[in-house]
Amino acid sequence: MNIGIDMDGVLTDIQGFNLKHAPAFFRKKYARDVVDESPYDIRDVFDCTEEEFITYWKKHLIKYAIMEPAQKDARRIVHALRKDGHKIFIISKRVFTCREDFLGKLMRTIVRNWLWRNRIRHTEIVFCDNDIPDSKKTACLEKNIDVMVDDEIVNIEAIAPVAKVICFDASYNRGCEGENIMRVKNWEEVYTLIKYMAP
Repeated sequence: MNIGIDMDGVLTDIQGFNLKHAPAFFRKKYARDVVDESPYDIRDVFDCTEEEFITYWKKHLIKYAIMEPAQKDARRIVHALRKDGHKIFIISKRVFTCREDFLGKLMRTIVRNWLWRNRIRHTEIVFCDNDIPDSKKTACLEKNIDVMVDDEIVNIEAIAPVAKVICFDASYNRGCEGENIMRVKNWEEVYTLIKYMAP
């Protein structure tokens, strides 16, 4: 099978990273505390402005992109899936990766290096435009993806009509249900589910 795998929130724990680093940042810089831990976007977590959101990520993006480790068992399970004969497509909407300038090239290089350093081997990386809601759906169609592992509701709902979606459980996607959508809590469950689905 052709398996699509998202990065932020699936291969990495972006919510965990933000809950670790953002509270001190927003408390110190803006005297603001967590409003709601469950949303995906820290603008909602801290009820912050776009400018405050950009300031936070200017300080933390490179640290997150380079240093955040892979989720528990991600490398082992991706290796097992490849060993079972599946093709692995990293399909990501990582910010800036679709830009054609120096920043875009830098971010694409960081992604490739992160995957190499974390020993997550793959068939291909597909960078999708973060500003286009259904860009991952287009990528799934172009790469003939059978099953996509993702965590973000907008992506899951866009992909579900064209491919099976494994929703990687997080507080911000608990209400996401529907035809072709299956939920898992960890990478071990991803493997079990794909093994069951494989022809």
